[in-house]
Amino acid sequence: MKRIIQACLASICIAMTIVSAPAQQAPQPVVRLTNFIEVGNDLFMHIIASADTRYKTVHNYDFDNSTRDRTPDRNPSSTGSQEGETDLLYAELRFGVEARYQKNLMFYLLFEHQQIFDGQLIDDRSNASNPGGTDVFGRAASTENPGFHVERFWIDYKFAGTPLRLRVGADRWAQDQASLVSDDDPRLALFFESGNFGAMAAAVYEFESQRLGLQNDNDFIYYTFSGWYDLKPHKFQLDVTYFRDRFTGADTQVAGRPSTASGFGFQGQKFDSVLLMASWSGKVGPVRALVQGNLLTGTAHGGVVGLPTGAVPDRKYDIFAGAVVAYAEVDLGMVRPFVGFVYGSGDGDPSDSKLHGFMTLPVRQGSEIKDNPFIGFLENSAAFYGGVTRDYTCPARAQGLRTSAPAGTPSAVGAAVLGGSPGLGFECAHSGQQLFNDKLGNTSHPGINTSYSNPGVITFPIGVRVSPLKGHDITLWYVNRQVVNSTLLERAFIVGTDPGFNGRIRKSLYNEFGGFWRWTLNSYFDISLAGNIAIPDGGYRDLGRLADCNPSGPRQGCDADNVALSGEARFRARF
Repeated sequence: MKRIIQACLASICIAMTIVSAPAQQAPQPVVRLTNFIEVGNDLFMHIIASADTRYKTVHNYDFDNSTRDRTPDRNPSSTGSQEGETDLLYAELRFGVEARYQKNLMFYLLFEHQQIFDGQLIDDRSNASNPGGTDVFGRAASTENPGFHVERFWIDYKFAGTPLRLRVGADRWAQDQASLVSDDDPRLALFFESGNFGAMAAAVYEFESQRLGLQNDNDFIYYTFSGWYDLKPHKFQLDVTYFRDRFTGADTQVAGRPSTASGFGFQGQKFDSVLLMASWSGKVGPVRALVQGNLLTGTAHGGVVGLPTGAVPDRKYDIFAGAVVAYAEVDLGMVRPFVGFVYGSGDGDPSDSKLHGFMTLPVRQGSEIKDNPFIGFLENSAAFYGGVTRDYTCPARAQGLRTSAPAGTPSAVGAAVLGGSPGLGFECAHSGQQLFNDKLGNTSHPGINTSYSNPGVITFPIGVRVSPLKGHDITLWYVNRQVVNSTLLERAFIVGTDPGFNGRIRKSLYNEFGGFWRWTLNSYFDISLAGNIAIPDGGYRDLGRLADCNPSGPRQGCDADNVALSGEARFRARF
């Protein structure tokens, strides 16, 4: 019996060898689709990997050489520190995968770890990110270290035989041509694409109330609608966005609300605002240009609980504001001069029931404008919008504006208007990657915390882009940043505090001269060197003079007359 079994097994092995021999002699070739490799029948995939390592140094980022500087945050994972006022080495490390099935289905998943590194943090443990204790400003060590996390994910499906396409997840998107409404916030989006015409509708989750322990009507969800006609190189587009915010007015039982650092407002406040954006982009001869007009309207209601003395509960506010964004570049071959212009209307009266300060979202929020094909290359300009370099900080860190000063005093009111919070550093005028002054005047109207209460902005970059050799790009610029109406700031600082003050805060905040050189060695690796010189203008010097840099004793104005310097070296590999 044993011999019979052995003979049968031998016969089976011989038969399988004969059958499989042709397949072994003719291996299947690997099919490539751009940088995708076929891993199954009609299934293509490629690995995403990148390392963006930067060394950054700054000096007098708050225009004050007399007051001890401090970082915005002690957490080594804080992007506020990485992109703001800190001397450090940090890295943005990413790993992910992108897959395609046939022509209809795409999937994208990206993980990220972004952190400051030194010889000790490279051996980091979740409970040893900081040396412990408190710093000289009384701030405790960080207790949160998010570490490796999901940065983006999305599924994209094209319905066969139709002009419809569905995308669900958190991709890096922009609604309008100027990228004013843009981010990697999770959304559900439906696209219609037929010939030169396209349209899109989406629901975007900005804040989800589940993390507050709440449900029902306590979310901040906004809805985007777009239509465009693409006559290459000309493109016409109309965008409508409806913001419905109930999250910032949710009952969180947080003491000392509102907290401008966390974005919360007074309990019960809510917003229903609509943003209309019409734009054209195109090329006429050697000139490439973009023009976009923006109109903001709607209503808001103030809080009902924990209001300042004299504030009217559930006060109704009418929203009406406008903005213009324009950019033009002339291609002269090796040299490309450019000029841009941004105007956002300002709010001039903190005592009325109208909000005239232009901003996209009703609460502070950045965007992904650094990916904009027109103005995204100015990501190193802190004055223009601050893509990878955050805005300069308030004069002398506005330390006198962060104390428990009596309500109604210059220190207390000024802290609210400047968007400060005790013990934290902050950018003064605008959030990272944001064109408008969304941080000035957040709580100037009593009983409501909103970025629609701001003094407006006028800013313009002018400069030149040069490509002297293949793979080498040099960009130089000058940017001036102003407010449209300084009344909110004057009311906050109570004109007359300084006997020598002339009664008006000047509108021009500061001037910036900057530039960068980028050497692209190949499609996978580049090196950049960037630097900025910022000079305080009249507005910043006035704010410094009216601030209190000696809150524990006799009032003493701050010094905001010094030049701010920043430099960065970046090494980036992408696969």
